[in-house]
Amino acid sequence: MPFYAYFLLTLLLELPIVLLFFKKDRKHVLLSGFLLNLFTWPLLHVLLFYTAIDINLLECGVSVVEGAGYYWLLHCRWQKAFGVAFLVNAFSYGTGLLLNHYIF
Repeated sequence: MPFYAYFLLTLLLELPIVLLFFKKDRKHVLLSGFLLNLFTWPLLHVLLFYTAIDINLLECGVSVVEGAGYYWLLHCRWQKAFGVAFLVNAFSYGTGLLLNHYIF
């Protein structure tokens, strides 16, 4: 599978869940989620490939950054922002592990 397809799969998995939790302005929520992933996804992969930092720690860092982004961009409670960020990242990471193990 081409490398960019993994990014698209991440978006397909995460953005619908983010929309379930943030229902106010759907376009703003989608744009915020897309931009946050556009920042964190390449950063995660650069750090993953060029450092010895554990993937689990990197995923936690991504969740923290995206949680701060949701808090700042969507003006919600910090508990909701970080909860959603950890949920969607755990879901997409877990799905990736399953796909990697059973399909690829």
